[in-house]
Amino acid sequence: MPNPSQSIARVYAQALYEVAVEQGVVGDVLDELQVLHELIWSDEGRPIREFVLSPRVDRERKWAVLRPALEGRVSRPVLGLVRVLIQKGREAVLDNIAQQFERFRDLAENRIHAHVTVAVPMDEAFLADVRARLARASGKTVAIHQRVDPDVLGGAAIRVGDRVIDRTLRTKLAALRERLLTAANQK
Repeated sequence: MPNPSQSIARVYAQALYEVAVEQGVVGDVLDELQVLHELIWSDEGRPIREFVLSPRVDRERKWAVLRPALEGRVSRPVLGLVRVLIQKGREAVLDNIAQQFERFRDLAENRIHAHVTVAVPMDEAFLADVRARLARASGKTVAIHQRVDPDVLGGAAIRVGDRVIDRTLRTKLAALRERLLTAANQK
């Protein structure tokens, strides 16, 4: 089931993205949104999250606390966004706004994200090869996000959007095991 706040977040993110493009601060705004996201939604940010998301805390009080904490540390577009979200009681969609903002930037910059899981860290040559192959296949710039998981044993699993290419040794061994068991059961 889709998250109902996604459509609301998309509207805010698009407006924020347009302002950021006009002001030439897209990268800064994205960085600030990601820092706010980490600050609020991380385990360490629990007290902040509870304060920001609490319906019991008056909106004026939230703004009175957050404004001096953010002023001078975030750009005017992000500060304005936080203020509007508090005024409208939509603080919880900040999480989705950060995601949607990044999506708008990626679309504008013709970029996709590839999540690669490997047994050991990729060397630069392998990383460049994966990036080049994915760029050729997609016609887009590729941002690689590497995750090391020794359980894959070897090879790589690559996820781009909802598409997965699993060439891990673990998967190949599991498939071989299934074929051997099937062949043994047929005898």
